[in-house]
Amino acid sequence: MDFVCVCNHCGKTIEREFHYCPWCGKENAEPSDNSVLENVFAQLESKQADDRSSRVKKIESKIEEIERGLDGFFGK
Repeated sequence: MDFVCVCNHCGKTIEREFHYCPWCGKENAEPSDNSVLENVFAQLESKQADDRSSRVKKIESKIEEIERGLDGFFGK
């Protein structure tokens, strides 16, 4: 797949011939070293951690809601 690369800014896959990323609009330059890729993967890991945290908070909220309903049902 030599015709695709990863945007240096947002980390999304784009066609290598694109001069600008269609997702974030930033100019796309070929990475000259691994530090650019490390930055992209660090951003990806951060977004994944934020997503996991958000999901956990939603689950905790639902559990609290269920517990309140059970407390009301059992008259506590």
